[in-house]
Amino acid sequence: MKDLQAALAEHRLVAILRATDASRFADAAMVLHAAGIRLLEATLTTPDAPAAITALRLALGEDALIGAGSVREPSDVDIAVDAGAAYLITPTVNPAVLERAAALDTPVICGALTPTEIDQAWRLGAAAVKVFPVAAVGGVAYLRAVRAPLPDVPLVPTGGVHLADVEGYLRSGAIAVAAATPLLGDALSSGGSLPDLATRAGEFVAAASRFGTA
Repeated sequence: MKDLQAALAEHRLVAILRATDASRFADAAMVLHAAGIRLLEATLTTPDAPAAITALRLALGEDALIGAGSVREPSDVDIAVDAGAAYLITPTVNPAVLERAAALDTPVICGALTPTEIDQAWRLGAAAVKVFPVAAVGGVAYLRAVRAPLPDVPLVPTGGVHLADVEGYLRSGAIAVAAATPLLGDALSSGGSLPDLATRAGEFVAAASRFGTA
């Protein structure tokens, strides 16, 4: 858990890989890694995501943390851990998922939205709490509002996080931000532009790097 928190505090950015299939995950991940992104999430809603997680772990080794996203059931925990996921990300607070992950000594970034859910996730042992979907409920202003009474909880705003939002979230106390489409663009689709991804990734890394370790 402490290793994941330290990585979030150091790198400040998680890239979310989600698509209709995982055929472009490896290519995109290499571009993201070359740009300096060290935390990657492959969502289990993508067909063949477990195999992609295994392949990315082998390709990037210890220089990256590959996590599994969209973990909703204890069975998902087993699938992700068997695939080699270093951490798990959930969209919701499911105590059974957190319990199973703890039994397998695997840290969780637990999805939550309201102050009650955020506090519950933290008390159940989450390594950090993914505030999702943050943009839909006010973005930076919402994060700032919920962090005020919960200053000890490491928050990772997720859902509609654009490049222009990174500074505001990190200035407001987020330990890191997580980005999907605003970062990945069309890179995960057939014919998508990897050079454009490299440009966006460099911009996101530069924005996050200005804040250093949380």
